[in-house]
Amino acid sequence: MRKGKIDRLLLLIALVCFGFDLLHFASHLRHDPTLLGLSGVPLALAWKGGLFLGVLALSIFSRKMFVFVFGLLLTFSQGGTQNLGAAGKGVCERAREFMEESGIARDAKENFLGRVKITPPRSSFPPEMDKITWWGTIKPFEFWERPPLEATWINPAQEPVHRIPFRGGACKLAKATLKVSGLPQGRLEPGVWRVVVSCEEEVIDNHPFAVIAPPSSPQDRGRGKDSGVMIWAEDVR
Repeated sequence: MRKGKIDRLLLLIALVCFGFDLLHFASHLRHDPTLLGLSGVPLALAWKGGLFLGVLALSIFSRKMFVFVFGLLLTFSQGGTQNLGAAGKGVCERAREFMEESGIARDAKENFLGRVKITPPRSSFPPEMDKITWWGTIKPFEFWERPPLEATWINPAQEPVHRIPFRGGACKLAKATLKVSGLPQGRLEPGVWRVVVSCEEEVIDNHPFAVIAPPSSPQDRGRGKDSGVMIWAEDVR
């Protein structure tokens, strides 16, 4: 393959990558225009747009490799402008302010478009559950910062049994997953548990969930069915 064709291919790849990055950034602004008010975000938007237009111009008028490499290095350097969104307030205060939604489920995942999929069950679990995840959606981290978070899991006796340090994911999902097999008893004690998520000294979320043991006998199961009693974690906040 001739050098000119290689240069053209690399510029095309760069154009697609920069275009997707710009589209992804702009789509968040379309869904939440208040993000544009964060310091550094207009500059980051202009930077991304300028890089896309620059590579587009290069793909039309020039195919010199050193120009492509220079543009690529500029792209990697733009993270410094995006983190300016946290200026004026502490990053932990921002994390609490920017929290949009949170919950407890078996797992939570985020796709490349920033859409979050929750894996049930939610709020209440059997003692033999393999894992339990605290999840939260926060304003996209690329617009401000990925703060250091910590999830503390508290059992029904109000004792902290596990701590998990973590940071935000690729876009707006932050999560911490408790592997039940790592607990001392290898299972969850029945009762009301709680997950406290903090950033340094700032409490970001305080979320309860229920662990419900099945009835131990047919008679108990019958009484439980008649009574219709269920513990909902949301009721004990």
